[in-house]
Amino acid sequence: MHIVGIILAILLLLATIQSTLFFLIVMKVKFVEWIVFNACAPSNITFLVGFALFLFFKDRTILHMAILPMFFFGVLGLFVFPWNGVNIIPQIGHMLMALNIGWAVLVTLNTHDYKAATVGMLLGIAVFSVFIGFQQQYVATHPEDFKKILQLEKPK
Repeated sequence: MHIVGIILAILLLLATIQSTLFFLIVMKVKFVEWIVFNACAPSNITFLVGFALFLFFKDRTILHMAILPMFFFGVLGLFVFPWNGVNIIPQIGHMLMALNIGWAVLVTLNTHDYKAATVGMLLGIAVFSVFIGFQQQYVATHPEDFKKILQLEKPK
């Protein structure tokens, strides 16, 4: 079961690197724009840190902390973003997020480690509900910037 988790985590890491490079280098967005317009990346980074902690210390708490934002930005992103053209690339990342969530849930069910899952999910709600609110507010108040990125217009 851990080999599947490792493979999924590596694929998630590669998708996170790709999206980060795209936003920061190709689109030349500011750091705050990267955080809010590529909100999958901080969610994925949290999961990957949690996965590393799980591998080294057998603690799944931080891994579960990332489930809320990964679900919100990744799984729901499967239904919000179009499934054509270059949008297929982020959709692959969203699928990887969903698969990693599924793996984390299966491991929890197999190990009965509900304490770490509960604490992690509560921490995720406390931290990421604030982040999700900030992200949604920023996107709502900067629609022209968001449209520019969605249409892949290169900055001038």
